Amino acid sequence: MIPELTLAVLLAGAISLGLNRVMLELAPRWGLMDQPGERRIHAKAIPRAGGIAIWLTFLLVIGGGLATGWLHESGSLSWQWLAAFAAGSAVLMVAGFFDDRTGLSPWVKLGAHILAPTVFLLIYPIHFTIFPNGWPWIFHYATFVVWCVLLINAFNLIDGLDGLCGGLAAVATLAMAGLAIASHRTDSAMLLMVMGATILGFLKFNLNPARIFLGDAGSMLIGFFLATAATDAVGRKAVVGMILLPIAVAGVPLLDVLLAIWRRSARQFLRSLRGEKIEGGIFAADSDHLHHRLLNGGGSQHKVALILQGIAILLATLAFLPLMFGDRMYAVSLVGLLIVAMVGVKNLARVEIEHTGSVIHMAIKLPGHRRRVAATLFIYDLLVLTGAGIAAVIIETNRLTRGDDIEHLVRFVMVFVVLGSLTLLAQRVHQQLWVRATMRDIITLQFWLLVAALVTFTLFTLIYVSLEWSALRLCLMSYIFACGGVCLPRVALDLLREFGMDARLITPKRGSHGGYGPVVIFGAGDLGTLLLNHLKSSAHDAYPGLRILGFIDEKKVLHGRRLRALRILGGLDLVPHLVQTQGLKGIILAISEPPQVLLDQLDALADQHQLKIYRWNAAVEEM
Repeated sequence: MIPELTLAVLLAGAISLGLNRVMLELAPRWGLMDQPGERRIHAKAIPRAGGIAIWLTFLLVIGGGLATGWLHESGSLSWQWLAAFAAGSAVLMVAGFFDDRTGLSPWVKLGAHILAPTVFLLIYPIHFTIFPNGWPWIFHYATFVVWCVLLINAFNLIDGLDGLCGGLAAVATLAMAGLAIASHRTDSAMLLMVMGATILGFLKFNLNPARIFLGDAGSMLIGFFLATAATDAVGRKAVVGMILLPIAVAGVPLLDVLLAIWRRSARQFLRSLRGEKIEGGIFAADSDHLHHRLLNGGGSQHKVALILQGIAILLATLAFLPLMFGDRMYAVSLVGLLIVAMVGVKNLARVEIEHTGSVIHMAIKLPGHRRRVAATLFIYDLLVLTGAGIAAVIIETNRLTRGDDIEHLVRFVMVFVVLGSLTLLAQRVHQQLWVRATMRDIITLQFWLLVAALVTFTLFTLIYVSLEWSALRLCLMSYIFACGGVCLPRVALDLLREFGMDARLITPKRGSHGGYGPVVIFGAGDLGTLLLNHLKSSAHDAYPGLRILGFIDEKKVLHGRRLRALRILGGLDLVPHLVQTQGLKGIILAISEPPQVLLDQLDALADQHQLKIYRWNAAVEEM
């Protein structure tokens, strides 16, 4: 198999190089040119026909190998699979060709995304791995289509920088090929290695500064190939198919598409609350993708592409650990992925959290919405209490295999839900304004849930004396689960607003113009804290363009510490450095009675560096 694999890879790389060079000449004649624009990074028109070269190369190498006999049919390396892939991908290539040339509506493209996997399944029927073979075909079909649509859109949306989409695809195909070889799935390894070599040939012309782009046809083709080839590469393990496989194949692109759906949905809902006209919905293009954010942070195209590809390699490694070294590595993978997720949310999801916090804040403030929020919280609490009781029953009875009387357990859940709901209603927790909740409010909520659990235990043991210890364990577990679930949205409301303030006011955004711009707050005392509280509760557009870099204070003992989420950077001597490195535009003076010497220093700095000085007046809450 090694000679055939080596020959196929070398041939795919050579043909890809040649066809991509040909496309440089043909693309302008076919009208496949990516023109510069507001959302484009390049400054001149560039051909976008790399996807056509990749598609033709792959079909030529695999089809030619099977036709001449130097590639032997085995598993997915067969005429049937190739015919299914060629037919399904042809749908995407046609749609992508016209989209690259004249543009297509999002609904037409979505139709092509659904049609492509449908055609594939008609020719090459497979059972998607998350359902047993005995399940109706509609479950396999629907899951496979959703899987394909997700990956197609993920790679389509991430294709915004030179070498980014192709580099991520190369990482995914080569990682899966290595896993396929380790799993002795030589048929899948051949398909993946050939596609990987084909993409590497394209990358020769796509690395910064790019001479050719994938185009929508190419990015959709890559997503479709990975969706159809990934399942066979890793075998039929349900856990991998449900959780680890998407992360390994397309962790970074999938994160980008999920953030885009979240961000655009929040913006749409926010506009509807404001009564503004809604255009485009979740299909509306924006410039807040992962690569845009890293570019705004000061990175070059080459650096940003390397960062995202490095993250993709890390995710693929974590996801494939259990497959390479056995089930004992699941814990390592889970902990690693959780750490990556927490770091990612903190640094990459600030825009989405900001919009979500704004939606919640406005929904609560609008007339009539308070009642809707209260009704929603009540329904949510009912579901949480029910889920907590059921979870406790499942754990206590070892997944209902211990032989307990199911009727008694159902009654326990009903009693716990009724008493818990009545307790929460009596305390009017659904009418409380939780965005201003204190720790005392949270503790009080937990106390009354504990009262409901203890009353449930008392009633249950009076009826079923023999179940005393079992009832105690059930009540304690139900209380613990209910506490977490019921308190979560109450705490999350304020956390979202805190994160929203971080995203809107704290995170510096280079290259932004207009408004206040990057500023520092002079005075890390009580007045500075009041200023942060005011900014936290202010309207989204009250201080346009305001970006707070941190505090400055002349007390050296405070330097390096934090006030709320902001760092105390240093003293006034740091101002020239901030002007040069962070584009500092102003200083907000948060001292009640500043001495004249300080005011003279600030005036001198303002004149020297063209800075604006703002005075924070806590009495009228303005500056």
